[in-house]
Amino acid sequence: MGSRPLQIVLASRNPDKVRELKQLCADLPLEVLSAADFPGMPDVVEDGTTIEGNASRKAVATAAFTGKIAVADDTSLQVRELNGLPDIFAARFSGPGATYASNAELVLRLLQDVPENSRQARFATACVWVDPRPGQHRPVQNKSGGQALPGLAPAWNRWLHNPFAAGRDLPSDLDEGDYWNRWLDRSEVWARYRASILADLVSWGHDRAQLAGIAGSLLAGADPGYADEGWIRLPDLRIWAAGNPDDPETAAPPLPEFRPSGLPADAQGPGVCEKMWLEITASGRLLGKITRQAVGGSGFGYDPVFRPEGQEATLAEMEARTKNVLSHRGRALRRLLQAARKVYGF
Repeated sequence: MGSRPLQIVLASRNPDKVRELKQLCADLPLEVLSAADFPGMPDVVEDGTTIEGNASRKAVATAAFTGKIAVADDTSLQVRELNGLPDIFAARFSGPGATYASNAELVLRLLQDVPENSRQARFATACVWVDPRPGQHRPVQNKSGGQALPGLAPAWNRWLHNPFAAGRDLPSDLDEGDYWNRWLDRSEVWARYRASILADLVSWGHDRAQLAGIAGSLLAGADPGYADEGWIRLPDLRIWAAGNPDDPETAAPPLPEFRPSGLPADAQGPGVCEKMWLEITASGRLLGKITRQAVGGSGFGYDPVFRPEGQEATLAEMEARTKNVLSHRGRALRRLLQAARKVYGF
């Protein structure tokens, strides 16, 4: 890398997340931008069944629009007593117009009759780095001059063919969902996920009927579909996954002749993005319990109602530096940045 900072775009307009990433990048040669710096960038439909899948969708769409390295995260909160909910619906658990406060209040209300020894919960965050121009940014190469990457554990990586490199848009008379499902059918994935969420097998005090109603509403709004205007909706990205770029037999699987819809015609990314993209993924987890009431005024999201295992304070009572060291998101971002340093040599 040269002396100029490497620009990365956080696939979020959330000022709390932007501030947190800038704090973690303070000593690195990285310039942190956000989706707010790119007017006209469409939102991404988060219809994956995992946080890794949703973070990858956001990073790929942001990289496609901007032509720059994109970093995205997605977080789940899994409460044991609530059969793993809110899970991937953490940001919208309380329905349309959900806020930090309304989501946390709903969790507390559902657990109001649940005893202390049954209030266990787990935070998990997945962070994804997508470089749509690895040839320009020159990630570290192997000794043979190819593009195999150094060991990144506990992070991992894969190569992707540019999903938007196909020469044609989907015809207006073609059912988009049906077309992508011919390549990789997601209905079975969603059926398994739906069954697991609705299988409320254990109860120490929550209202099963109420939880089933909430789960049903969330699942109904998350089913894969392709009717949204002004959004980017990506199918399962495994369609474009590539093997080792040095191995022609695995690097070039059959690819769709059409590109996903939703990328604006005036986006700057398509003019500079390369055919092969690099994706790096890392995750972080944090065990704890849900409190009886919200405590603390710092942090965001469910921080005021989550007390980490072995701690006396909630995440919202901790200073930013302490929280970043301990938290699921901080762990995931540090692992991601550590992997990026290995790959890019900064």
